Amino acid sequence: MSSRPTRILAKSKLRAAWIASRDSSNNAGRAGFDGITAARFAANLDYNLAVLAEQLKKNLYGPAPLKAIFIPKTNSDNERMICIPTVRDRLVQRAIVAYLSRTKKLPIYHSSSFGFLPQRETNAAVEVAVNYRQSFDWCLKTDIESFFDRIPRQYLKGCVAKALGKHSLVPIINRTIDCEVRLSDRDRPKFHKQGIKVGVGIRQGMPLSPILANLVLSSFDKRIEKHGLRMVRYADDIVVFTDTKEEAKNAHAPIDRLLKDIELSIPGLAANTKTQILGPHDPIDFLGREIVRVGLEKQSVWRVSRKQIAKIVRRLENEYTLEARLKEKSNFQETIVDLRNSITAYFSIYKGANNFPSLDAELQGVNRRIIRYIFIDLFGEEALARITPEQQKFLGLGRLDLHEAEVMD
Repeated sequence: MSSRPTRILAKSKLRAAWIASRDSSNNAGRAGFDGITAARFAANLDYNLAVLAEQLKKNLYGPAPLKAIFIPKTNSDNERMICIPTVRDRLVQRAIVAYLSRTKKLPIYHSSSFGFLPQRETNAAVEVAVNYRQSFDWCLKTDIESFFDRIPRQYLKGCVAKALGKHSLVPIINRTIDCEVRLSDRDRPKFHKQGIKVGVGIRQGMPLSPILANLVLSSFDKRIEKHGLRMVRYADDIVVFTDTKEEAKNAHAPIDRLLKDIELSIPGLAANTKTQILGPHDPIDFLGREIVRVGLEKQSVWRVSRKQIAKIVRRLENEYTLEARLKEKSNFQETIVDLRNSITAYFSIYKGANNFPSLDAELQGVNRRIIRYIFIDLFGEEALARITPEQQKFLGLGRLDLHEAEVMD
């Protein structure tokens, strides 16, 4: 067996992966199953990296169980499960991802595939979809049902073996594929309510999961292209563009058939499913954007949908209440900075939107409301009523002090 992991996962490579990771920043991920935080790992970083590199070199390394966190979904009684690897497991996986991305060892680079790939993220996918919409009147929009949770592990391991052969990263990757959450008696019913089955799927939250998800669909992407379908796929979201309504309907069958070859599926062509046939005048909701035709020349553009704007506003209003920030042990100054950074991040994400001025107005408004609500909770409405407009501006109750040129660059 090759000794490459000695180099690929050497101490220097692990250190580089650490420096590039979120865990080395002030916004580190949560502790995993072992309870070791990123700060604690960093406090003795050199020693921890040396021990981890030695374990990998001697084939003594194995990933720990995942920690399950259940958080409420917005405006829903359901919960979302987040799977958290330990800090050291995240580090190993990030180093592997860096190697696989740099060397392009995996056959995951197809013209129709986007997501989790350098230079092929959300904006690139939306741009291609907008260009297709300019030329084609009809669209089949669908998604792969419970994609991550239904990925067949043996098929995925076969894809890994085919791509990497006897490469000694294969056993580590396979053990990562088999990672499961360690559940308490209290959380076990929640786990089963998610429809997840032990031994099936790859758990979301692991750094390796996205690149492995693309590998699962590599053959599918290649075969779809041979069918001549104009598809844009981002993870489990799929849009196909056609000249006629009949062609859009007919595109469903080959997609579903090819997915069923790997034990996956898309919803059928029926009412109240996520599969839609969209005509020339219908907006296409794709990756939180809405692709529409505007003006006399029916130019295709993308904008932030009203639904997505409302979702962003709810998320900010829920995250930045006084009660929520006190639970986070945050003070007022930190809250103002974090709120500003969150809104600026949304401006950056959606800076190319055709309706950017509307988004700007909505987020400026939610910024003022959040700060106002915090002041009311602290001091009462009467105290706020006595503050002059100049004082309100001083306290951040006016527009954000953002330079539009910086946002739009």
